[in-house]
Amino acid sequence: MILVTGATGFVGEAVVRALLAVGQPVVAAVRHVPIPSPLHNASPQLLAVGSINEQTQWQPALQGVHTVVHCAARAYVMQEYAVDALAAYREVNVAGTLHLAQQAATAGVQRFVFISSIRVSGEYTLPGQPFTEQSPLGPKDAYAQSKAEAEEALLALAAQSDMEVVIIRPPLVYGLGVKGNFASMAKAIQRGIPLPLGAVHNQRSLVALNNLVSLVLLCVDRTRSPQAANQVFVVADGEDVSTTTLLRKVARASVQPSGLLPLPAWLLRAGISLLGKRAVADRLLGNLQVDATKARILLGWSPVVTMDEQLAAMFAKPASNSPPLLRVLDVVLSANGLLVLWPVLLLVFLVGWFESRSPLFTQKRMGRHQRPFVLFKFRTMRSDTASVATHLADASAITPFGRLLRRTKLDELPQLWNVLRGDMSLVGPRPCLFNQQELIAQRAALGVFNARPGITGLAQIKGIDMSTPELLAKTDAQMLASLALRDYFCYIFLTVLGRGSGDRVRG
Repeated sequence: MILVTGATGFVGEAVVRALLAVGQPVVAAVRHVPIPSPLHNASPQLLAVGSINEQTQWQPALQGVHTVVHCAARAYVMQEYAVDALAAYREVNVAGTLHLAQQAATAGVQRFVFISSIRVSGEYTLPGQPFTEQSPLGPKDAYAQSKAEAEEALLALAAQSDMEVVIIRPPLVYGLGVKGNFASMAKAIQRGIPLPLGAVHNQRSLVALNNLVSLVLLCVDRTRSPQAANQVFVVADGEDVSTTTLLRKVARASVQPSGLLPLPAWLLRAGISLLGKRAVADRLLGNLQVDATKARILLGWSPVVTMDEQLAAMFAKPASNSPPLLRVLDVVLSANGLLVLWPVLLLVFLVGWFESRSPLFTQKRMGRHQRPFVLFKFRTMRSDTASVATHLADASAITPFGRLLRRTKLDELPQLWNVLRGDMSLVGPRPCLFNQQELIAQRAALGVFNARPGITGLAQIKGIDMSTPELLAKTDAQMLASLALRDYFCYIFLTVLGRGSGDRVRG
């Protein structure tokens, strides 16, 4: 069991969904359970813990937990530069964090993953001198100071206990649901409001939400990342951009003209500083580069999406194969298919029974909104075959009758029941397994999980299978973005004629 704090926050919610997607049971700790919960499409165990401070009682949340991912934090205090701002940050980010970690260590938690901030090292970098894990701490405001103090307290606790601590320092995180200055600038571009940021030539590192989450999932898995114990990692996309370039990418992703005015950066800095917002000027106009080489070399981590892909997912119209008419067609065609083809279904079932005594194959797959469902097929492989993606299966595991079923596609017929139930559509992306993490990340970034999975589709017609996850996800997104009634019938017709052999056994 994994405990995630701040589970309805921007990063925390994404971590919860990703953990559930790979089959990890999660306790999602929140301040209070909102109605409706943003996690209503997921299925974690929600637990209200109230405010996070030295009085918070974590024992109920820590029962059976082996790993904690601490995303909760105080990120903003009214009157930032007030005398008591640091005390307000320390109450949650230092005392609250250490209190949770101490109770976790006492409860036998094996690993504590702490989401910190690159700002513990400072607000800007000199050209060619990016922040790394070895950069000295140099927080410039109360928030960053509290995060730096929390890091030091956690590492000290790790030295005195059996619990491992992993610290992750992200720069600005962007993705669907991002708030703050990034969201404000993106909204201005979408509304056609000109911004005076067309001549900024700084260099800044950012991290896509999907990339940050992928590192968190790697650090959570102690068998995959034993080297992460008691280590600090900085994380970034590996693609540094100027503020001007970033906003142009946002405009391109949202299909809007950028409308950027080329005001000199020195003039902008002077104007913003006169307004008493020097820190804002540093973030918009200064350099802040991050070198994530340590995570790449020590853990074998690499970004799962590019900046352009994450921005495209943020601003693209959600993919969906569920217009009312297509869903009606799914129901009508699947119901009629089951009625007409029941003698064939019965015959295949009986032959399969005599061959294996287990003619029906069921498997948990990932469905719409990354929710699990049970997929039905006729068995084509021996019952002792490992549950892996088809392209990884051993060809010798296919039975003689199974080879006939696969060649004629009769093994797919029971999925008409999945279509009738609403688990699937006749046309859509093929449903993946929960352990296909690279494909899951690629599809999530492109919004593919907003659609029901299908029996056939464009990728199957083109012969693209799950051995090429990036190409498969992009093909799925392309199909869903333009799926029309004509395409729906075309994919079905071509599949019946013998196309659509996407998931082939390679052996």
